[in-house]
Amino acid sequence: MTEYIDIEHHYLDYEGSRIHFVTCGNSSNPPLFLLHSFYMSWAIFRPYLRSLSNHFYLVALDFPGFGKSEELLGKNNTESFAKVVERVRIFLGLPKINLFGFSAGGIVALKYAAALPGNVGKLSEQGAPYYFAEHRVLAKDKILLRVMVYPAIARAIKWVVNRKIFWPLYRRVSRNLDILMGLLPPGQLEKDVAVLGARAVCEWGLDILKLDLRRELKRIECPVLVISGGRDPYLTVGSIEKMVDFFESAPSVEIVTDGDHELTLKNPALVAQKILSFCL
Repeated sequence: MTEYIDIEHHYLDYEGSRIHFVTCGNSSNPPLFLLHSFYMSWAIFRPYLRSLSNHFYLVALDFPGFGKSEELLGKNNTESFAKVVERVRIFLGLPKINLFGFSAGGIVALKYAAALPGNVGKLSEQGAPYYFAEHRVLAKDKILLRVMVYPAIARAIKWVVNRKIFWPLYRRVSRNLDILMGLLPPGQLEKDVAVLGARAVCEWGLDILKLDLRRELKRIECPVLVISGGRDPYLTVGSIEKMVDFFESAPSVEIVTDGDHELTLKNPALVAQKILSFCL
């Protein structure tokens, strides 16, 4: 149970926006930043706190426009979110950090490591594609992501969410969200989506649609672990085989044969153990 773990909530100002993050564990331990995916908040990492906080100083962010963090006044995209990670690192006075990112959070981790290679000790990610045109997105989720980049539609969806009639319909349309709602604590995803910044959702969604990290992967200097489910349609085994060619030093790859895209949520004990084995 995570209820008895000492979690500290922090807020900092980033270019006029209030950013929320939590810390957990002994600050003398190696720092590990936990980066959540689209729709979500830092809370998806609650099942990881007990096992990882014994070894790391954990830092889990709410990206701008998600959870308790305000939208950025400028662009809310992968590059900006990587800069927010750097702002948190400086705020905490940490010389070098380790990173774990789930799905879109892994994209932010890769972007950060490419931009500031000297600041990263080790990087692990699960389900993070590197090139949008390469990974095989589920058709319905791809359509929904494109729909969400229009601010008026995103605002309309938020209106419906806050009136409690949205979820039965959306769960029937989106297999991904249906799985998430079954895995997260009751009401958690509804709470996260209800406070989403509509502009942040639009801008980050549009940025993901244009994703291409092929050149940036070559600038990453730290050891990298790519974790993927063998049945992950967002980061297939074939896509990983192409992805590793873009690194100067080939990353470690862990394929969980019976896993899928939600491996981080479905099997936190397994993913935490892979993080520990890689980072320590």
